[in-house]
Amino acid sequence: MTELFLGVIEPFGSPVWGSNFVAFASDSGAAVPEEQSKEYISRCCKYAKHYEVYLVPERFMLMGYQCMCLISPEGRVLGAQKNIFWNTASRGNKRSTVLEVLATEFGGVALCVDVDIYHPEVARVASDMGAHIIIGSQYIAKGDYNSSMVVAGIWGAAQSNPVFTVAVTNAFNCVCVPRTMTKHDDGFLVSPNLKIPMTAKLRADDLSALPQRFCLSRRLYAMHRKELL
Repeated sequence: MTELFLGVIEPFGSPVWGSNFVAFASDSGAAVPEEQSKEYISRCCKYAKHYEVYLVPERFMLMGYQCMCLISPEGRVLGAQKNIFWNTASRGNKRSTVLEVLATEFGGVALCVDVDIYHPEVARVASDMGAHIIIGSQYIAKGDYNSSMVVAGIWGAAQSNPVFTVAVTNAFNCVCVPRTMTKHDDGFLVSPNLKIPMTAKLRADDLSALPQRFCLSRRLYAMHRKELL
C-alpha cells in the first residue's frame, strides 16, 4: 500500500511539502455551525483538488449530527461519519448507528467523531471492518485536558487494535501505534503536543507484522459474559 504522509495544519494553510494527506486543526476546536457547513465543505473540496491531497476537515454540523468527512485529491467527498455518541455539550443532538470505513490507497480509513474515541467498541468495530488508520477529531473544553484523555482515547485504541490512530484536537495532537512498533515501547509515533504542523508517515503494510488479535468465540463469551458485562 502507498505510504501516507500526514500533515496536521491550520485550516486552509499550505500543506507540508511532500504531504499527501492533510487534517485541519484550529485553536477553537469547535464544529462548524450547520448554516456554514455547505459553504465550508465546498471550500474544502476546492482546497483538496488544488493541492491534490486527501483532506479531513474540521468537524461540522449537518442535519443535527456532528460530522467528519474525507475528501479525495479530486475534490470529491469520499464519505462522511456522523457522531455515534454524545458529548456533554451536544446531548440532545442526533446520534448515528452507522460506522463507515473508507477505502483508500493507504488502506482503510475510519473517522472518529469527538467523544466516540472514548468508546472502545467504535475502534474495535472499525478495525474489524478493515480500518488501518483511525482519525479522531475532538473538542476539549478549556481547563479540561489531562493525560488520561490520551490514554483512555486515542492511545488505548491503538493498543487494543492493530491500527494507527491520529488525534486532532484544540488541546493536543498526536499519532499512536501499537507499542511493539515504537522504538521506546511507548505507543507514540508523535507524542501529544500542540505544535503545528504535525507530521507523520504511516504505512498500513507495517501492521501486518503484528500478532493477530484474539477473537472471543461464542462459547467463551457465554461462559464469561458476567465478567465481560
